[in-house]
Formats: sequence, structure tokens, C-alpha cells
Amino acid sequence: MDTITDCPTFIDLAAIVAADPVAAGQDPFGADARILPVRAGPCEVFVTAVAAGDGSFVENGGDTWIFAVEGDLVLAHNGLQIALPQGTSAVIARGTVFTWQATDAVTVIGMRYTDAPEGAGGIVAIDNAATYAPSNPPADDVLLSEKPSCRSANQFASADDGRFKCGIWDSTPYTRLPILFRHTELMHLLEGEVSFTDAAGRSATFGKGDTFIIEQGARCSWDSRVDVAKIYATYKPAD
Repeated sequence: MDTITDCPTFIDLAAIVAADPVAAGQDPFGADARILPVRAGPCEVFVTAVAAGDGSFVENGGDTWIFAVEGDLVLAHNGLQIALPQGTSAVIARGTVFTWQATDAVTVIGMRYTDAPEGAGGIVAIDNAATYAPSNPPADDVLLSEKPSCRSANQFASADDGRFKCGIWDSTPYTRLPILFRHTELMHLLEGEVSFTDAAGRSATFGKGDTFIIEQGARCSWDSRVDVAKIYATYKPAD
């Protein structure tokens, strides 16, 4: 199925980027970023291109997770350099003044939490090899398989409210019934494969290297037959 145009539930972001590449601009994290039409609560999902060279930006729009889809990027803040090679991500907190440098053009997917409270600023690199800790598996009443073993390493949470979080997660295989996503979650699969089916019967399968988002308000299942690991950027509203 075509997850670009036919599915308002799970959207293949990397496919959107590949189908309509964005041109590099003078303000890649701001005015020149292309906002994508997805439901993500108080978050905007965007794609942008950073031209070879260097520049600077002040992140006043919110807490912003960025993922290097293609190319390598170097960020700098308060004298600290953070390398962002292809396939890695970082979070730039609201209020951060930073510079970037790229030897070649870099394509970036981002998710910005626009309701992020003011904080101390800074840049947090998301470590794809961070140490995991046990995390809660799906509830028993939605599982259609044995209970999986789930682990996570949350590495960023928005100041004060903690509603925007970024990190890594993995799990042994499991299948569950469709659930309502009160939250929204952007994922990049580091390992494995997972299939989703939504309330309208539309299905999609994503595998290692895919980048996609489950929209807020979606209702969909989960079916993984192998171990899955992912980077995540997620917004969860208050209870």
C-alpha cells in the first residue's frame, strides 16, 4: 500500500522525503523547513536540508528532535561539539543557540514540541547504543501473544512537563489488539520489522532503517515476529 497518500494513520516519512526532496535553504531549521501535514498534537513534524558549509540558529520554536536521514552533521553549543552521523539523532532544547557544520548536504527529519516550557537549553545526543532498563510491556487485556520483554533508555524529557520524550526502546516479538493512540510517536527502526493495521483495515510493514510516525488519534494494532529496536520521539498529553 502507499503509506504516503493513502494512510492517515501510519506515515512513512522517509518515503515522503525520497519522493519530494527538499532544497537546502539559508534557514534550514526554521523558515526553510517543510512542515509535513500530520496529526501530532502540539508538535510539528518537518523535513529540511542543510547545505554543505556552516550556519547558526536559535531554537525558539520548542524542543526539537532531529534525525540525520542522509549525510553527517556537526552541531556546536557552548563550546561543545556533537557529531550527528547518518542514522543518529539529537534533541535541541528550546532557547538553545547553536551552530552547524556539514561537509556535504544533509537531509534531516525533525519533530518539534511547540508547547515546550522554557528550560536551560542545550543539546542532547541520542545514543543508539545506550544501556537499556526494563520498561512496561503492553497490558494483558490487549495482548494476543505471550507477554514480551521490553526495555527502554529515555534520554530526553521536556522541562517541567516531561510530555515530549526521546530515546531508544526494544522488545521481543509480540502481537496486540488495536489501541487508541492518545499520544503520537515518531519512530526509526534500528532492528527488526513490525506490521500495523488500523481501524479501517489499512496495513503497512516497516523494517530496519525505516522512519515513520503513528499519528495522534490513530487506532492500530502491532505485530512483530522478530525482536524490534527503535529510536523514538513521542508526545503524550496529560492524563
